[in-house]
Amino acid sequence: MSENENQNEPDRDMATARAPGAASASVTLGHDDDSVGVLTILREWGDALVIAFVLAMFVRVFVVELFKIPTGSMSPTLIGDEIAEVDINGDGLTDLIVNGQRKLVFLNRGDRFEYTDDWLVRRSELDMWRREGLLRVEYDRILVNKFAYWFGQPERGDVVVFKVPEIIWSSSKPIYIKRAVGLAGDRISFGGRLLLDGEPVSEPEFLRHQLYVNEVSLRSQGFAEQPFIDYGDARLGSDVSIERVRVPEGNIYVLGDNTRSSLDSRYWGAVPDSRLKGKAFIRYWPFNKMKFIR
Repeated sequence: MSENENQNEPDRDMATARAPGAASASVTLGHDDDSVGVLTILREWGDALVIAFVLAMFVRVFVVELFKIPTGSMSPTLIGDEIAEVDINGDGLTDLIVNGQRKLVFLNRGDRFEYTDDWLVRRSELDMWRREGLLRVEYDRILVNKFAYWFGQPERGDVVVFKVPEIIWSSSKPIYIKRAVGLAGDRISFGGRLLLDGEPVSEPEFLRHQLYVNEVSLRSQGFAEQPFIDYGDARLGSDVSIERVRVPEGNIYVLGDNTRSSLDSRYWGAVPDSRLKGKAFIRYWPFNKMKFIR
C-alpha cells in the first residue's frame, strides 16, 4: 500500500497542477469576452458617427448652411469690414463706423442704425481708434434656411442668399447675399426711400427707414467695360441714375443695404428664382450680437 500510495502521489500532484491550468483557461476565455465587448462598443460608436455624419450632410445640403459675410455691402445689417463702435455724436449711444471702400457713419437710433453724411471721419480718428483697439475687422456669420423657398416665393425685405448670376460669376465669389426689394411684376424706384408704383413701401418695417442710392457708379465698382445692363449713353466713369425698374416674372430685384458700396441688381439685373439658395434668418457670430435677421 505504501508503494501504491507513493505511486499515486504524482497523480495527485498532477491533478493539483492541472487545477491552475483550468483556472488559467477560464481567465483566457474572459479576455476573449472583453475583446468582443470592445469591438461591439467600437462598432456602435462607428455606427453612431456614420449616422451623425449623414444627418449633418443632410442638414447642410437640404436644411441650413453656414455663411461668412465677406464684404460691407450689407452694412449695417451684416458686417464684413473694418469697423469701430464709438459714440461719435455724443448722445450716449454707440454708433457704427465702417472703414471700407468708403468711410461710412451709421448713427444709433435705439432700434436701428441710420446712415448719415453729416459726420466726416478723419484719418487721425481712425488711427486713434486703431491704437485704442476700437477699430477692428469683423466678419459676421449667419445661418441660412435652405428650404425657405421650396414651397413659397421670397417676400419683400427678405435677406436672400443666391448663386451669382452667370454673367458675373466668379469661382472666388460664387455666392452673394442681398435684400429682396422688388418682386416679380413690381414697378419700383429708389432714390432714397423704396417706392412701389410711386408710393413709399412701409412693410416690412425695415423698409420704412431704409434709404437706397439709385446711382450706378461704374468706376467705383471696377468695371473695365459697361455694366451688363444697357444704360444708353452712359460711359465708363459716369454715374447713371436709375429712374424706374420693372421686375420680370420669375425674378427678384436685390440691393445691398449699403448701396453706396454694393454690386447688386443695379449692375446686372434681377435674380432668377432658380438661383436662390435660401433665406438668412439668424446671425450667430459674434456671439454677443446673436440675433434673428429682420
